[in-house]
Amino acid sequence: MHYSRGTLMPTRRGVLVGGLAATALPGCYGQGEDRNISPDGLPSVPVDIHNHVFNATDVPIPGFVEQVLLRDPETPVPGGLSVARSLVGLVVDIILAARGTPTASEELIEIADLQRLPVRDGGDLLIQDRRFVEAGLVELENRVDTAGRVRQGAVSADGKLPPATGDEVLFSLLAAESEVPVNPVGLAGNIRNSDRAGDQARQIADAIYADEAFQDDLSFKSLSERRNPDQSLIQTLMWAGLLTRSRVDILGELIRLYAHQTAQADTNDSLGSNGIKVFSPSLVDFTYWLRAGQDRDVDRSGRDVTDQINLLSRMALLERGALILPFAPFCPLRAAYYRKNGNSNWLQTIQKSIESQGFAGIKLYPPMGFLPLGNAKFDEPGARKPRALQELGVTGQEIDNELRALYDWCAAEDVPIKTHGNNSLGADACTGQNASAANWKPVLETPAWSDLRLNIAHFGGFDEERFPTAPGCPSQTQAYEWQAAELIAKYDNVYVDLGYWTDVTGSNRDQSQEIIDLLDNLLNQRENLKTRLMYGSDWTMLGRENQHASYYNDVRKALQASALEKPDQISILGSNAIRYLGLDRRGKQFRRLTGFFEDAPQYNTIITLIRPSSNLLAFGRDALGQR
Repeated sequence: MHYSRGTLMPTRRGVLVGGLAATALPGCYGQGEDRNISPDGLPSVPVDIHNHVFNATDVPIPGFVEQVLLRDPETPVPGGLSVARSLVGLVVDIILAARGTPTASEELIEIADLQRLPVRDGGDLLIQDRRFVEAGLVELENRVDTAGRVRQGAVSADGKLPPATGDEVLFSLLAAESEVPVNPVGLAGNIRNSDRAGDQARQIADAIYADEAFQDDLSFKSLSERRNPDQSLIQTLMWAGLLTRSRVDILGELIRLYAHQTAQADTNDSLGSNGIKVFSPSLVDFTYWLRAGQDRDVDRSGRDVTDQINLLSRMALLERGALILPFAPFCPLRAAYYRKNGNSNWLQTIQKSIESQGFAGIKLYPPMGFLPLGNAKFDEPGARKPRALQELGVTGQEIDNELRALYDWCAAEDVPIKTHGNNSLGADACTGQNASAANWKPVLETPAWSDLRLNIAHFGGFDEERFPTAPGCPSQTQAYEWQAAELIAKYDNVYVDLGYWTDVTGSNRDQSQEIIDLLDNLLNQRENLKTRLMYGSDWTMLGRENQHASYYNDVRKALQASALEKPDQISILGSNAIRYLGLDRRGKQFRRLTGFFEDAPQYNTIITLIRPSSNLLAFGRDALGQR
């Protein structure tokens, strides 16, 4: 991938908005009483506190794909486990077909000398996506033809064919979703006509990326969004294509979807016409959980993560379409393994991203296989020790030691933590339950850590009340939402976000009243919850959903349908996150970020919007020498 350092061609995004400064000046909010104000007096600066911009080179493939597609009870793959496994294989084929997907180090070289991030034409990106999706589909079609010939040679004495394979059923389902005629393999034991191998794969790709599906809107939308919102297989393929892009392009898609098009579209919205102004993308570090870390990080340098940190730091500085405040990943297993093998500085590496590279906080993923605290119990005789700890010879106590050091530092330096708070993305059976908000009680009950700023992500589904516990896992009947609300009632700096709140969006919008009623009931009993609830999208993961483009608007409509007052809705969309991020006060966080973004117009604009009549920015600059 190559970025031109010359003049960039005008795009829909660039022509409409000309960067954040053109849309986010105080005048855009109106003056005096016309400005949208939250209960704490802050103007509404919409914030997406939960998103990602990683691409396929940042996560272990195929392990990551397996976790997403095989362990997602809310988005099951039609056709059963064999079809799900075939879908995993297809997604991996699409990703591997994109041999040019840039690594973080390669992309950093490309943008090193730029003054602002480029914006590629949306149509060009879709053409690129289509090429890789088609390559994966051709591989699938070849497997289907081979399986059909094998089954043809295995006809039983009574003339019956063996059952169709998962590949055959998947190909038939994809063809049906895209309205490409093929023999209905798997429905009656048929074997499709393979005389024109590859043609039907190309027809499916053509249907997915048909020009009429996008009309004049070149954002990441799918054919299925225009037709049947339940056509999830096609969208999964498009999501795989998205992961083959550069991170700059994935970030550009996020901004194109939710910052500027939304601002244009919602001028009659009762909450105002503000698109997202601040995005907080989190990096992920799954290497040591989803594959043997030694295979990818042989020199224990951590470059697979530090390259991502360096790149996202540079991207945050150069992006003009919104303010980017990233979160750095902390993997306690990597840290413990490094320490056992002579490298005790991993936490210091992550600390650097906060102290001098513009990162706003730390991201943790307990479902990978650890608890927020109390992992020493895995060292007891007969305990079920997480697989990765066994493979790497790391004890639960060593995991706790690394987490304790992290919490000590975060508490001392006013660094926010964002933790995965949904029973999903578990690296092993039942480890998704590590996301339970109740697991944070031992951390917050420790006096030195009681003021930690903690965001427990993925609030709002009430899954434990609505769905049975997975077979073989400890029974859970209290929703994580209630657990989080109990912590919020007791601790002043605990927050939650609505990342991937698809229970009330897209095709679920018409059946969302159950969720809204559950939320209202909780809000009625926990009054201060409304001051700690934050908007989040969980892009790029949200890209698996057909109607992801309407997500921001759908969430706003769900909030309007709830019992929340308008000022509280505005707070959820922005000012609650501003407080969580520490941008509303003169603290260490504000000074760090001001030091990094001192000359960046996107940062100065946001600070002006937050406190237009204050001298916070000047204070931050004057205080830089006090760090």
